[in-house]
Amino acid sequence: MTVQVVDRSRSFLMAYREASRKAVDAAANAYEVNVKRRFYQGYYTSQAFRSTAQIVQHIQREPPVWTAGGWHSLVGIPMGIPVKVAKLGAKRPFSVGEIALAWELGHHNIFSRRYERVEIFKPVALNSLDQIAKTYSRVLTRFLNQGVSGGAS
Repeated sequence: MTVQVVDRSRSFLMAYREASRKAVDAAANAYEVNVKRRFYQGYYTSQAFRSTAQIVQHIQREPPVWTAGGWHSLVGIPMGIPVKVAKLGAKRPFSVGEIALAWELGHHNIFSRRYERVEIFKPVALNSLDQIAKTYSRVLTRFLNQGVSGGAS
């Protein structure tokens, strides 16, 4: 009788890498959805300014990217998206991302004539940690089980 011992670490590592990519994407999606939900409850101000209303439309997540530290995905507002103004041809000096950043970090508001700061992204991230971790774990386990069992012979 002969017993063959086979090292399947290569297939396991490939399955793990793909499963972790999907898990990072799902976790980033959970955060993106939570940020958008928070913005639907109210923007930075009384919603009197169209530029703040445009922020939620531009919140997005990037697909996961592989680095030396593993997969990562960014959720936010890309810089450079111009603010749409009601007057044709009119342009605002700041992009949607810059306006959101000014509210998150704080600024002296020229309309209210006072310092204003309204954090949304960070509190949502902190409040979503448990959901993000559970989403990552659930998706990783599901796809890892599929990848390992599907690769065994």
